[in-house]
Amino acid sequence: MLFVVRHTHTAEMCPGGSVRPDREFLTKLEEQISKGGVKLIEGYVDGPGHEFYFVVEADDSVVLNTALEQLRLVGDNRIVPVMKFSDAVAWARKIGIQK
Repeated sequence: MLFVVRHTHTAEMCPGGSVRPDREFLTKLEEQISKGGVKLIEGYVDGPGHEFYFVVEADDSVVLNTALEQLRLVGDNRIVPVMKFSDAVAWARKIGIQK
């Protein structure tokens, strides 16, 4: 399944900031995401806004939540299951709600 993950944290909790710096944060995050069956499709960062956006693929929520633990430690995660637009179009046409 595909998921969009939106992560936010405060300036005080920012691992790249001066209050609680963690120079290994991104390395640990990449390692956790790549373990156990989670595939990072792409990630996007709004540094000044303290927000990360990830598109990931995972078979189940337990694996996904484990992979995102590094993010949870510094802020909040919103995880939304999604499908590719092309798959949504095909599905809508198949069940007759779109031409």
